[in-house]
Amino acid sequence: MPYFYLALLSFSLFSLTNPAIAQESPQEDDNQYPAEFVRDYNRECIQTSIAEGLGEADAKQLCSCTIDEFEQQYDLEEFQELTAASVTDQEAETALIEVGEFCFEQILFEQ
Repeated sequence: MPYFYLALLSFSLFSLTNPAIAQESPQEDDNQYPAEFVRDYNRECIQTSIAEGLGEADAKQLCSCTIDEFEQQYDLEEFQELTAASVTDQEAETALIEVGEFCFEQILFEQ
């Protein structure tokens, strides 16, 4: 399953560099990511997860978990900075991957 974690990291990088996803919009709650960002993240994450071999239900659950965890831990700017740093910074990369591992374990233990 290490390929999945790399895919999650790759998607995080994609979300940072894709203007349609990374574009900030007004928010009702400073701790919430813009709805468009969350929708696009989930769409891309589900596609990537299914391509990595997860079933659709598990992919949806995993992606929902990861975006929720990112949102709880980082505001949007922090998440984008962490994602950008993960290209060259092992600590940043590990922080992103740990969220994916946590959520993946949640799915495994729920079944």
